[in-house]
Amino acid sequence: MSCIACFIDNNNQKKLKKNCFGLDRFELKLKKYKESFLENIKKLKSISECDCEFRNNNSEYVQWTDSFLEETLNNISVIEDTFDDIISIYISYISENTKIATDKIWSFLQQNDLLNETESGFTYSTIYFRARIYDKTFNKSDINNFLHIPFNKRGLVGNQRFSVSGQPMLYLGKSIYGIKKELSTPINNLAISAFIPYYKDFYSKKYFTIKNTLFDTIAKTLPEIAKDHEIDYDDSFLTPNRNSIKKDIKKSIFSQILTFPVEKKSSFISEYVLPQMTTTALLENNFNGIVFPSTKDFSELKNYNIRSDHESNFAIFVNYSESNQYDDELLKNLLHFTLNGKEEFNHSVYEILNKFELVFELNRKSNYHNFIAPLISLRLQVEYLEKSKIDGIEYYETSYGKIELEFYSKVADFYLSIIK
Repeated sequence: MSCIACFIDNNNQKKLKKNCFGLDRFELKLKKYKESFLENIKKLKSISECDCEFRNNNSEYVQWTDSFLEETLNNISVIEDTFDDIISIYISYISENTKIATDKIWSFLQQNDLLNETESGFTYSTIYFRARIYDKTFNKSDINNFLHIPFNKRGLVGNQRFSVSGQPMLYLGKSIYGIKKELSTPINNLAISAFIPYYKDFYSKKYFTIKNTLFDTIAKTLPEIAKDHEIDYDDSFLTPNRNSIKKDIKKSIFSQILTFPVEKKSSFISEYVLPQMTTTALLENNFNGIVFPSTKDFSELKNYNIRSDHESNFAIFVNYSESNQYDDELLKNLLHFTLNGKEEFNHSVYEILNKFELVFELNRKSNYHNFIAPLISLRLQVEYLEKSKIDGIEYYETSYGKIELEFYSKVADFYLSIIK
């Protein structure tokens, strides 16, 4: 038997979804996933009694998670209705038309108050990576070659989970390992760049978040808070809480269905229908992008900090230009870096963290610049993967980690050049 933490873990949910493989219709897979979800959630026990890695005996934390589990079980009908609503939207797509189904997705998000689940600009003021398969036909030191697919080549925009065919977007990933997974290409065959969104240009924009928020709170955040503070499930300042439970359940199920793994790739991929209609609905209603987790297999990566979001992706919607092939205004809102071929990739974690500290120290004395927010985020990214390993090799000794450290060094050097 499981507890609420290991039940809502993405790895467990992925297993439940993959157990639906073999059925020849996606609507049947969704119905089986619903049945499995309900069957398993009714068997959950206290986190203090579970044998999983999330087991915890802190009385404050146990009481909170027990209350959350009890309230979840009191809302079984919400779980059933949410699955049914989303399945109905998919059936509307295959039996009616795309426009009707897309409008239903938007109504579902509006009526259930799920559109306000966006994150602050500080969340995006961190480093993201972008890669292209390097075929030697472009200059990999030119940042323009790493923007979205140009408008005159929109026919190259293919069928991906959150990608609407023919609609260019700028796709970014939170780790080199992640973008390598997304492109399914050896790292030495990739040209790589890095971007940091300027907070001043991103803080007021709307980016829809598809992530396992319940797990992030229950397994990542609350255990630390409960060590030094009282936590109360009835406290409305902490989400989830008793008043937000229905909304939390709906957003969680919606996110899990939108990341349903693909069993077989073909010209039509049913698992992409709901995510792509979500993207279309967001585009039509003035959202600026979407944050979503990768559905690739990251099981080779071991011992990473549970707070790491190395699997996260960020798709930024672009504005069309009649005169230019790219959204040039978007590039102005991004600090960017490329590799020039002279890098030695020999930086250590110790060296990079010391560089960050030097920037912090000088930044505190500066009256004109504030690089604290992005560097704090970068430091955490380093620390969260510092003890992780791939095939027994420390992450920052792998090609992925060495490239990341190279970019972190470039970022620190850039900030130092300005402050000094």
